[in-house]
Amino acid sequence: AIDFETANADRGSVCAVGLAMVENGQVVGRLRQLIRPNPLYFDPVNVSIHGISADDVADAPTFAEFWPSLWPQVSGPLVAHNASFDMSVLRRALDQSGTGYPETDYFCTRVIAKLVWPEHPTYALDHLARVMGITFAHHDAEEDARACALIAIAACQQFNAPSLYDLGTGCGLRIGRLFAGGYRSCG
Repeated sequence: AIDFETANADRGSVCAVGLAMVENGQVVGRLRQLIRPNPLYFDPVNVSIHGISADDVADAPTFAEFWPSLWPQVSGPLVAHNASFDMSVLRRALDQSGTGYPETDYFCTRVIAKLVWPEHPTYALDHLARVMGITFAHHDAEEDARACALIAIAACQQFNAPSLYDLGTGCGLRIGRLFAGGYRSCG
């Protein structure tokens, strides 16, 4: 599972990335990395959401510097909550750094939750986590990625699906895909 925080309205202004690695239905690893956006501009609205400022990222790597060490840690499809945002952040950051898109499938736990649990009044990450008993620090990239991973695991368990691919087949989910030069959205 992956989550990004941005410094401002530019989707390429990554200031934090979080990963939660899942194997056999368990979160087995987590990563949090602050990223120095270029230009180094933080909108006060974004800071009020995630609490990250320019001072916090002064010594952090840029996205282009960190990407070569981040991507090798991903060994399967990505999952994000509200993947349309996170995948657009990833695409914009890759575009700005002159890096091609990786070949990978991706899933959205917001879309999955709507299909698996249609009774909820909202599908916001904090709401779903609360009703599932998942405690986390919202808008911390690592914590959001972990909560997203746990929601995906719970959805697979609900359908007795051994993988996200099996879940997608079982509930009518269109799997998203990043590929060289483009993408197909999840839905």
